[in-house]
Amino acid sequence: MADLVALSVVALPLWFVVSVWAGIDATRHSSHNAFLWGFSVFVGGVLGLALYLNLGRDEPGVGRRAAGQSASPNGVPSARTETVTCPNCHSLEESGRDTCRFCGESL
Repeated sequence: MADLVALSVVALPLWFVVSVWAGIDATRHSSHNAFLWGFSVFVGGVLGLALYLNLGRDEPGVGRRAAGQSASPNGVPSARTETVTCPNCHSLEESGRDTCRFCGESL
């Protein structure tokens, strides 16, 4: 019984720190609510952490580049381009396009 209490005293604060890290990391690397990712990691355990690392980190951060995004000459990823929604098929398109690449509707 004493071993279980000792393990809980060490493991629970450590897992809380991992959850806080996931929440802080989600503010920079996720388009979703950072608090919910931190809470999901805390409650979901290792499965929650695996889900965050595989699904939650959907925006590029330091050292990561999205597909098709080139680095500027100083090595820092370039800014995202603005997007508009097609009024016909609701796909996201770059704001500089004249027509939708899926349905051909004028943007």
